[in-house]
Amino acid sequence: MQFSVGDKVSFLNEKGGGIVSKINNKKMVTITTTDGFDMPYLVNELVLVEKSKIIIPQEPELLPEVPKISEEELKASLFQKYKPVQSPKKSKPHQRNLVMEIDLHIEELVDDTRGMSNLQIINTQIRAFQNALDAAILNKYHKLIVIHGVGNGVLKNEICKIVKNSYELDYADASLAMYGKGATQIFVS
Repeated sequence: MQFSVGDKVSFLNEKGGGIVSKINNKKMVTITTTDGFDMPYLVNELVLVEKSKIIIPQEPELLPEVPKISEEELKASLFQKYKPVQSPKKSKPHQRNLVMEIDLHIEELVDDTRGMSNLQIINTQIRAFQNALDAAILNKYHKLIVIHGVGNGVLKNEICKIVKNSYELDYADASLAMYGKGATQIFVS
């Protein structure tokens, strides 16, 4: 399928969608998600929802801008998607210990996993994790609790590599009493 800048799309193997903001090449486009993040996607991972009504003029300097999501809409959508929880520690009103929590079990992220390979599942989970971590940093949360499950440790190891190498943040196992063995806490600030 050929996409154009401004096309509204949904994701084939995960919840959500967005607007095509850039055509990278014949196989990849950049999507501005409903969360306000620019993410690259393969065209075969997308479903066209609505064709763009933007008419592209002849001169490239007159190309219309893709509408961006406002900061208020971004914050509203982030708070609907991820659950902010108040830290159990008592804090002074001006010292908020905000904690964000995301459950990466694939059933929580997509409606239907039929036909998804293990690689597609882990990529969906990693993408959701990175979106949540970016949102936690953007909104100045103190911690992000990532519920990844126990399994064989592949997802947890990938999360730890990303946090250590790309974000250079500290992390540790989350509270055993609250989450069991299948969660990691990331110290955002």
